[in-house]
Amino acid sequence: MVRGARNLHQSLSPAGTVVATVALVAALLAACGSSSGPSADGTVAKGASPLPFLHVVVPAAGAASGPGGTDRPYLADPAGRQMLLHGVDVVGIQDNFYAGGDGKPALYPDSTTSYDGTCPADSSLEDEFPVCEVDASTGQWVSTAPGSGNDVAQMRALGFDIVRLAVSWSLLEPTPGHYSTTYIDRINQFVRWAAQQGIYVILDMHEDQYSRYVLPAKGAKLPSGCTRSTGNDGAPAWAVFTDGKPACALLGQSALNPASAAATQAFFENRTVPGPKGDAPGTGLQDHYIGAMAALAQRFEYDSTVVGYEIMNEPPVGSTASLPVANLYQTSSQQLYPFYTRVIEALTGVRDGRPTCPASQPTSLSGACAYPQLTHVSRQSMFYEPLGLRNLFDFSPQVSAPFSSYPNLVYSPHIYTHVFTADASFLGVPVGQSPYPPSYTFGYATALSEANLMHSATFVTEFGNPPSQDATVLAGMTDAQQTALVGGTLWAWAGNTTDPTLQSCWAVYCRYVGKSQTPGHTPATPEEVVSSRVTYLSRVIPTATAGVLRSYDDDPTTGAFTMVASDPTSVTRGVRSSETLVTIPARVHGPVTVGGQATLDTVVARPDGSRMAYVAPTGTTFGSPSTASTSTSTYTVTVGSPDASVLATAAAEAVTPLAPISEPVARAQLASALATFTHSSDPSVRSNAVLASSLLGSLFGTGPDPAAAG
Repeated sequence: MVRGARNLHQSLSPAGTVVATVALVAALLAACGSSSGPSADGTVAKGASPLPFLHVVVPAAGAASGPGGTDRPYLADPAGRQMLLHGVDVVGIQDNFYAGGDGKPALYPDSTTSYDGTCPADSSLEDEFPVCEVDASTGQWVSTAPGSGNDVAQMRALGFDIVRLAVSWSLLEPTPGHYSTTYIDRINQFVRWAAQQGIYVILDMHEDQYSRYVLPAKGAKLPSGCTRSTGNDGAPAWAVFTDGKPACALLGQSALNPASAAATQAFFENRTVPGPKGDAPGTGLQDHYIGAMAALAQRFEYDSTVVGYEIMNEPPVGSTASLPVANLYQTSSQQLYPFYTRVIEALTGVRDGRPTCPASQPTSLSGACAYPQLTHVSRQSMFYEPLGLRNLFDFSPQVSAPFSSYPNLVYSPHIYTHVFTADASFLGVPVGQSPYPPSYTFGYATALSEANLMHSATFVTEFGNPPSQDATVLAGMTDAQQTALVGGTLWAWAGNTTDPTLQSCWAVYCRYVGKSQTPGHTPATPEEVVSSRVTYLSRVIPTATAGVLRSYDDDPTTGAFTMVASDPTSVTRGVRSSETLVTIPARVHGPVTVGGQATLDTVVARPDGSRMAYVAPTGTTFGSPSTASTSTSTYTVTVGSPDASVLATAAAEAVTPLAPISEPVARAQLASALATFTHSSDPSVRSNAVLASSLLGSLFGTGPDPAAAG
């Protein structure tokens, strides 16, 4: 289908070339059906084949070998195929805040025996019910029905091939310097379930507002305009240093919590933890955190199911000021990215020309030496996020530049356009009535610019919204991912809700838990899959592309799909580890057809009703691969009968890939939109816009844009 928002930020080729290439691609798409192949039964086995290690490819400058025919870095498998992964965030083994849980243990057990062939009872106090795979002992193709207790198999049945698993520092290191093998065993149990179902895992060191042990002091009087607010998850209680700051939300914004900001500042300063350091590599907060990540990596560094480690979720800004904000450019350059560098040094051994810090003082806040190596990660990726306040702007106020020579870096911003962006979360502008962000592709275009400058692949580890907004927001987000050729994970997999309609539940599977959340209260209804989530998330995906993936599009209602790719070299038919793989969920029907310079090898029908189509490129029609043009190596794959608008979109985007948007350009668009908001006819929006302008003065600074000079 034709989507106007897709065309806002795309570069233009010379008119004649565009017209000719669009015509060629359109002709190939229209001619699909020239090659078809037989179906084959999938092999039923207890465990799936081992997943291959993935790595990041950074094309040479100007090389058109990345997604969309650009020089963008990308994730690839050992055969060099471009990998496009889609999945969900799982938070069911995390140490979350819950009502009445001040200082109390996590609600769900850590012991693996509590999940062997069974599933602990759900608690209405938790956001997500426990994650289980009760039939794991019987093999890969287990029941995927709601309520079966086979979460990972249900993910596979919807076509998901990656999970971002949120884990908690507080459970990894419950006491200083002692890393919990019980919790790591529980993480490993989930990873084994994922391996069985053929699903990759990102191990995400998750935090929100620094820690669930950021708590208001009992009986303390809060400052005017600051409402009681706690942290949510992350650091253990012994790692929380609030320096007497109140735990509350200024202006009603949980991100403006003085206690969380003070605790974060103590972390970035590597505040010394009193007492023996135990097994931690050093005495500071960062040392303990790095030790926790090393404990994870020591278990999984040779496990190909674990595609990588996400260093920190939505990193907060540290501050001890009365207004808990700081300059985002300085915080990124002076605190966040140097911390990331230390983690990467510790886990991979990358030195970048610096001597190794002494073991007695492993952290150098000045960067004079490299963190001592603790593990031997070399075949997994390091996923890293910008400061969490990027969610407000859909671009990151930072000077994006290389910060580590480790080759497998994946930039992982969160994109919540019209959900957490300032227009919706701060100004109060309804969806569909906001001039900023200007499109759903905007946040992806800025992310591509940021990632490219840091020589990193791009993968969005959070996007989402309540189901009530699926037809607008989720439709726009998933459409933008197609345009950007970027994978991602939805927040979240499963959720408890007090809304009987489930329309406020941020999950694929939801459960109504009644009107109140009280200790001992059990859920009121069984879990249900949210049908609109299936429509926009369970779709045909070009999972692995031989050559260059140039575009793809589909109709989310019918699932009819088309893709355009090019490969000047041939792939031997039947060598499935090198062929293009298109994954088709069970809900999508219709034949698979191939056009252009490729042939359909086979379509494998799997026991859950999904299919896997394997396509072998045949190379160029003439000339040598080094001199062949894109048009002589183009091939297309379709599933079902896509209508003219789907075909036209794929054809157009094959020659006009989404153009990155630089930070200075994005910032100028924000400033223009904010000026518009200050003249809104809505007095509430006007006053909020004036306040936002004041806050931006602190967050961005008042001098020249530092990114413009960087």
